[in-house]
Amino acid sequence: MKILHCINNPHIGGIERLVIELAIEQKSKGLDVSIMLDTTKGQYYDYLEKQGIPILISGLKGGYDINYTTYQNLKSDFGNFAIVHLHNFSLARCFATLMATSKVVYTMHGLSKGVRQENKVKMFFRESIKKWLLNKVDVLVANSKYTLDLAKQHYKIRSSNSMVILNGIKLPSDVKNKKINEEQLFSIGLVSRFTNRKKIDRLVIAFKKFLEKGGKGKLTLVGDGDTFNQIKDLAISLKLEESVEMVGYQSDVQNYYNMFDVCVFPSQAEPFGLVAVEAYLHGIPVIAFEDSGGLREVVAPLEPENIVKNLEELAERLLFCSINPRYIMDNKRQRIEYAQKNFSVQRMEREYHTVYKSLV
Repeated sequence: MKILHCINNPHIGGIERLVIELAIEQKSKGLDVSIMLDTTKGQYYDYLEKQGIPILISGLKGGYDINYTTYQNLKSDFGNFAIVHLHNFSLARCFATLMATSKVVYTMHGLSKGVRQENKVKMFFRESIKKWLLNKVDVLVANSKYTLDLAKQHYKIRSSNSMVILNGIKLPSDVKNKKINEEQLFSIGLVSRFTNRKKIDRLVIAFKKFLEKGGKGKLTLVGDGDTFNQIKDLAISLKLEESVEMVGYQSDVQNYYNMFDVCVFPSQAEPFGLVAVEAYLHGIPVIAFEDSGGLREVVAPLEPENIVKNLEELAERLLFCSINPRYIMDNKRQRIEYAQKNFSVQRMEREYHTVYKSLV
């Protein structure tokens, strides 16, 4: 059974890392797996190349590239695979998969509508074609119930086979045991891209309220993006320069996770929430908002008390964690085991393998 995963590029992002690690796991299980990229530019390309997984180049110049020669080449390439597994949308790729003889699996990692500002005509055109495509693929997979429910509503999914397969990640070989240090300042952490949907302003404002309630601690923000300067200005305006550290993008965030006592991910309408899984793998409690979408599905089964409705509740929850260090340490092993059992790349590979076998 030959499988081809299609992604845009090998950047270090949520989708790209997920697909590459899935392909590596599939290869280790003896599957004949390849990856198709639109470009080799990206931080993960060298890592991917070392895995011995065949890499194909699509020739696409963007999601709206409809060059006929490229389309024909794609259709020819896809014909060599039993399963073509799509992870994002492009016009030529869409038509080529449906005209080829391969079975098509499409994983929806989130809805693009409303995520960024774009031309309304262009968006209408894309969403109309995407609606047609998603009702034609053999299996539609979503990374959370939240994402699948949105897709069914927005794209009016009827005829496609649809299901949820939760994301999985490569598990660390070991987890460092963090010891309680009563003299250490309570550490609140965030690892995130800085975009509007991440709602990092909610965390900064709630942290201010936490301090006003008598809480003592520091907030460390790891990441970069469009709203970085906006969040920096907010921290300055709230006079939090001494207690909020913004360290920017970091290629290795393990040392930061080992430093944090609690992680807060204030996102709204998040498709999944891989960062919450990473925090749990370090034994760290995670706090999220009720409107966080798929992120809530990761946190609520384990720590329903850490789902908050508003800034006031977030500040109160941070205060509770800061004065109850045993809550953090006593449940550390439970968090790690929860993440290992439910969100490993091995579990994800098994579930996708079942889908593939049902098609061929």
